[in-house]
Amino acid sequence: MNSFKEFDEILSIDKQHLFMMKLGGKTIELESYHREIAHIELHSGVPQTINGQFNIARNMALYTYFFYSLGSEVQLKSYTIIEHALRIKANRQDLMLRQLLIKANQKNWLCDARFRHIKEPDLDNHYCDSLPKVLPQLRNESAHGVPPLVWDCVGHIEKCADLVNQLFVVPRKISCH
Repeated sequence: MNSFKEFDEILSIDKQHLFMMKLGGKTIELESYHREIAHIELHSGVPQTINGQFNIARNMALYTYFFYSLGSEVQLKSYTIIEHALRIKANRQDLMLRQLLIKANQKNWLCDARFRHIKEPDLDNHYCDSLPKVLPQLRNESAHGVPPLVWDCVGHIEKCADLVNQLFVVPRKISCH
């Protein structure tokens, strides 16, 4: 169970990270953690409303260094950003996440090869095809159930960025020459 942090512990690494480092062997240092999160970006074609919410999620991910339990909130925030971006892309405020993901696959807005965590992309887009079933279920469990233990919320930020970046066109640079 979480407890309210003592004042002198506010700027210290969360003890849960120290425990997880012993279990998994992955060391977490604030400067490298910040750098890792800073490199996950949305391109300039993504609407500013989505970009602003994404930056909130990145800041939340950064603050998990100090409060580990924010990780499950970062996961939930990434799902809401994806749903918001899909609604903007589809221009359909009435559709739910599952329906939006089905539409995204039907319109070929998503591609397995554009997700950095997929090392050997499948030409049949099996990962993208699984999203209409998996993402709404994960989102609903996160929103309505017991928050999951989130080992690394950076992965959620990356998957969110990879999906959202696929939905919007990267503006072309206009050359004067």
